[in-house]
Amino acid sequence: MRTTKYVLFAALGVAAVLLLTSDSAKEMREDLQDKAMDNAKKWRKKLAGLGSRANDKLADLRDMLSDEVEGLSDDARERIESILNETTKTASKMKSSVGKQLS
Repeated sequence: MRTTKYVLFAALGVAAVLLLTSDSAKEMREDLQDKAMDNAKKWRKKLAGLGSRANDKLADLRDMLSDEVEGLSDDARERIESILNETTKTASKMKSSVGKQLS
């Protein structure tokens, strides 16, 4: 039983060395890195677009509320606008944070 374990671990070690040092493994690692970079770029673009659309929608909502909601008191309107402004700021921070992480 012990011999089998030693042989298995030795085989795994040899396989790891071959994968880490051979030319084909180097090409495979480079391909993986290229694909990861391409995927990161795609995600960055998608998230940037999503963040921009969310900011636009929040700005539209804020404008609509400030223009059309007359039945609310000034205090309630100010609170809603404050919440929307903070949400917009938070969305912008998240967008930049995700962009930095994907860089």
